[in-house]
Amino acid sequence: MCGIAGFLGNLPESDLVLTQMTDRLAHRGPDAQGVFHGEGVHLGHRRLAVIDLDSGRQPLFNEDGQIALVFNGEIYNFGELRQRLLALGHVFTTHTDSEVLIHGYEAWGTDLLDELRGMFAFALWDGQRKRLLVARDHFGVKPLYYGFAAATGDFVFASELKALLAHPQISTDLDAEALGLYLERQYIPAPRSVYASVHKLPAAHWLSIENGELTLQRYWQAPYAARARACADIDEASAIDSTLAALRESVAGMLVADVPLGVFLSGGVDSSLIAALVCEQKAAAVDTFTLGFAGAVAGSEHEVAARVAEHIGSRHHCLMLEADDVLTAFDRFVDIFDEPLADPAALPTLLLSEYARRFVTVVLTGEGADEVFAGYGNYASRLRDETWSSWLGGRFSPLPTLIRGLPPRLRKDRLLKAISCTRSRRYVTIPSVFDAELRQQLFTPAFLAVHHESMADYAQRHDAECDSPDYLEHLLHVDRSLWLPDDLLCKVDRASMAHALEARVPYLDHRFVTHCCGLPSALKVQGKNCKYLLKRMAERYLPAAIVHRNKQGFVLPLREWLAGPLRQPVAMALQNQMHRGLLLPAALHRLEQEHYTGRRHHAGRLWTLLVLERWLQRHAPDFSLGA
Repeated sequence: MCGIAGFLGNLPESDLVLTQMTDRLAHRGPDAQGVFHGEGVHLGHRRLAVIDLDSGRQPLFNEDGQIALVFNGEIYNFGELRQRLLALGHVFTTHTDSEVLIHGYEAWGTDLLDELRGMFAFALWDGQRKRLLVARDHFGVKPLYYGFAAATGDFVFASELKALLAHPQISTDLDAEALGLYLERQYIPAPRSVYASVHKLPAAHWLSIENGELTLQRYWQAPYAARARACADIDEASAIDSTLAALRESVAGMLVADVPLGVFLSGGVDSSLIAALVCEQKAAAVDTFTLGFAGAVAGSEHEVAARVAEHIGSRHHCLMLEADDVLTAFDRFVDIFDEPLADPAALPTLLLSEYARRFVTVVLTGEGADEVFAGYGNYASRLRDETWSSWLGGRFSPLPTLIRGLPPRLRKDRLLKAISCTRSRRYVTIPSVFDAELRQQLFTPAFLAVHHESMADYAQRHDAECDSPDYLEHLLHVDRSLWLPDDLLCKVDRASMAHALEARVPYLDHRFVTHCCGLPSALKVQGKNCKYLLKRMAERYLPAAIVHRNKQGFVLPLREWLAGPLRQPVAMALQNQMHRGLLLPAALHRLEQEHYTGRRHHAGRLWTLLVLERWLQRHAPDFSLGA
């Protein structure tokens, strides 16, 4: 796992700029630094040594030096690809997984991406064609940002925003649309970033610059319809056996490392099953890591995680946090994440990563299980809504028009909303932080005038990509395209790599997801019981009390802390927000009063505003709308 950066074109101080860009990624790769300056191209790399510790320095080159590579990630099937490429006559000089990308490109061009199994972001320079190719893995586990120099239009890229912004010609003007989307859902979706001039390369895409021409192309999409046909007659027992075998294979592929390896264990079924499978396959004791919150805090799961660890026989480590531990790390958290991210699990995950790095260099995590097996409770409610809305709001029904004519206060019912909107706009399953009604109440007229997008627009576009006949699979596909890469996986990548800790996600091996995406929805959601198939698999390894308990995860106890140590920081943040031209002072005051008098629960909204204000203070202190 590493950090990459680079740019096309030539600056008078190209050497210095590239060094500064790679220096800002030192936390991702403390073991080595490498740079390459070619004819109009500059590539930088910071290395975290995980495989082939002695000879895997980058940039890597082919035999004649015409192809140069900087790579971040792991290719889990590199052994198989290496043998195929050796049979074709290619000569390897290292034992790293990275080198298969160079020879794979020589053999197959961009079709190389069809062969890869792993998490990755890389940049490859083809000197003969004068072509720069950058690519990102199937689900966006590894990050890649890009932008264009203001004066020359030259292409600039990096693993993190802080490195990209070291290029002197990248504008730092903020994107009002991105800020509005953040306030709606607590994260910023690709391809946007918080800066108007910078984009995220979407998952499962490659981008090339050749002779001044830019090409952006998707290289992979889950074969939903084909898999649905293949799984149409599968029975429950066969589905459990085949899916468990596929997950075991995914886990086995992610255990390859020449450094110590462990597992993040929250106590929930997702991470507990991964930990159990790792213990099953490793001869030596496996290190597992969890955190808890000191005091009488609802939702702290450290005791449950300890019971799981005892059951599977892992060597368990628990980090106990006080409120002061978290608040002290708040500014560091804001800097590490580069753009606003209000997921309440992000800050605890950062502290747990720092703790785990004292023992291991690689961890496996349970991210992605909910988006593969339908783990959120609102999947079940959406399925019920779809049944009713399809019946009541069909093609010739007058109800959608009648409902849209009702006053807003009468349209709040979830089922009425489902009936009145188009099917594709019902795909946003993660609840809004600030929904459309609250945005109208809270945002200033100036902000509303420049903010036009909603997450439903993004969901609608991703829905069109999915050819599944199954409504549930559409929901899962949208969440895997939005919420997963730009919130959950961003959280894990930045938190872990801030401490040079590599995080691997077995549920998101693309072959495993392909296996699961055609399984009937009745095997994923049964009534109100979500993640049904995964729980049946887990019953073979874990006690029923663990398998069937409610989901929690590494989440801050916001309600308790907002009533105590967070109350004053939130009050100061809201006061500052009133002067920035984004939010109406009276609406902010009402939000605060409603929460602290108990009239309405606004903990997530107050946290989202606190994170935004702290980010603005550190990265854009003078920002106000229209300034």
